[in-house]
Amino acid sequence: GGIMGVLATVLTAAFPAWEAASVPPRTALSRANLESKAQKIVRWLGLAGALVIVAGGAILFIPTKNLIISFAGTFAVVFGFAMLTPITTIWLMAFSSSITSRLFGVLGRMAPREVVNSISRTSVAVAALMVSISVTIGVSLMVGSFRFTVETWMTQILQGDVYISVPGTTLSQPLQAIRPEALALLESSEGVLRADFLQSTFADSPQGPIAISANNNPNDGMEQLYLATEVPLEEIWDEMTQGAIIISEPLYNRLGLPLHGGVITLYTPEGERIFPVAGIYYDYASTQGNVIMSLDVYRSIWDDDEVDAVALTLADGVDEDAFVQALQTRLAPAQSLLVRPNQSLRRETLDIFDRTFAITGALQLMTTFVAFVGVLSAMLSLQLDKQRQLAILKAIGMTARQLWGLITLETGLMGAVAGILAMPTGYILAIILVYIINRRSFGWTLQMQIVPEPFVQALILSVLAAVLAGLYPAKRIIDRNTA
Repeated sequence: GGIMGVLATVLTAAFPAWEAASVPPRTALSRANLESKAQKIVRWLGLAGALVIVAGGAILFIPTKNLIISFAGTFAVVFGFAMLTPITTIWLMAFSSSITSRLFGVLGRMAPREVVNSISRTSVAVAALMVSISVTIGVSLMVGSFRFTVETWMTQILQGDVYISVPGTTLSQPLQAIRPEALALLESSEGVLRADFLQSTFADSPQGPIAISANNNPNDGMEQLYLATEVPLEEIWDEMTQGAIIISEPLYNRLGLPLHGGVITLYTPEGERIFPVAGIYYDYASTQGNVIMSLDVYRSIWDDDEVDAVALTLADGVDEDAFVQALQTRLAPAQSLLVRPNQSLRRETLDIFDRTFAITGALQLMTTFVAFVGVLSAMLSLQLDKQRQLAILKAIGMTARQLWGLITLETGLMGAVAGILAMPTGYILAIILVYIINRRSFGWTLQMQIVPEPFVQALILSVLAAVLAGLYPAKRIIDRNTA
C-alpha cells in the first residue's frame, strides 16, 4: 500500500511538473491555455479509451485460468471507460443544455458550459466518481446473482420436505453412515410418501480422487440445471440406471472434458471402468466437482450398502414441524440424527449468505466516499481558479442564491454524467465478474440476474455525492465574494 501510494503520487505529479517547468511562467499560470490543450486531446483520449476497452476484452478472452491476466483485462476495460469520460461529458452537456436552460433559465445555460470549459478538472472528478459507482453496480449485480444462484441451487439439491443426516457432516459431503435400524424407522414413518437415499464417497481415477454422490431419486435427472446434456431431460435417469453419470460444472472444467461426448475413468474393485457423461449440471458445493450416479449402479460395482443422508417427501397435508419433532423422538433410541425441514435449511443458508456478504455494502460506501473526496478536491481547485470570474458575476448583479444555484447545478450535472456512464460500465463489470472471474476462480458459472435497483440507486447516489461535494466549495466562494 505504501509503495503504491508513493508511485501513484509521483506518477500523477510527473506530467504537470514537466509541463510547468517547460512553459513560460505566464503560460503556466493561465487556466485558459490548459483548457485549450485539454479540449484538443478529448477526442483522441476517447479513441484511446475505446482501443483500451477492446484490448481489455481481448485479454479477457485469452483461454487461461491465471487471475492476474483476468484482472489485468478487467482493469483495462474499466480504465478505458474512464478515458471516455471527457468526450462523454461534452456530449451530455451539449444534450442537457436545452433541458436545463428551460428549467433554470440563464443558470441552466451557464452550468453545462462551465462544466465543459473546465473539462481538465471536471472530467477527472467525474471519472473518479464514475469508476466508484460502476464498481458499486458491478459488485451489487454480482452479489445479487450469487444469492439468486444459491437460492436456485438450494431448491435444486434440497428435494423433498425433510432432510436427515448424521451430526457433524455437511450438506454437500455427508460421509457418515445412517444405521440400518434408523433407515427402517424412516421408511416406515407415517406420512412418508417417498424416501430418497444418498451415499457420498470418493473414488480414485487417473486424475486423482473424485467425489461421488449416488442416490435412488428417479427425478434427479430432471431436477438439475444443466450446462449441457446428451439426451432429453426425461431420459437422463434411464441413462444413469444403465451406467451413465452426470458431472458438475467445476469437475468438467477441472478435467478439461469436451462439452459433449465426454467420459470419466474410475478405478473400481473390478479394475478401470469408463462411465459415459450424460450431462453437465451446475453445482456450487465444491470447486473440485462431483459425480452423480444411480445408487443401484454404485452398489453393484462397489458393494457398499451404506446410506449417508435421506430426503423424505411427505404426503399432502402432513405438518412438517410436527412430523420433524415426532421423528426425532422415534429416532433417538436408534441413532442421534439431524432432522431438518428443507424450508428452514434454505432460510438458514440465505441468512448466512446475507451475513457473509454484508461487508460488501461497507466496501461500496468506502469507495463512494473516496470518490466523494475526489469530487470535493476537484471542486475546491476549480472554485479557486474561478474566483475572479465569480467575483465579476457577483459585481454585475448575480446574487448569492444564484451563485449557490450555479455551483450546485454544475456539480449535479457532473454527478449525473458519472451515474449515466457508470451504468454500462457497471453492467459490463458484472458480466466480467460473473462469467469470467468467478468461473476461473471457482470453476462454476453463476446465474446472472439483472434488476433495476442497483442502477437507479447508483444514479441517485452519484448525483447526491456530487451535489454534497459542491456545497462546501460553494459556501467558501460565496462567503469570500460577499466579504
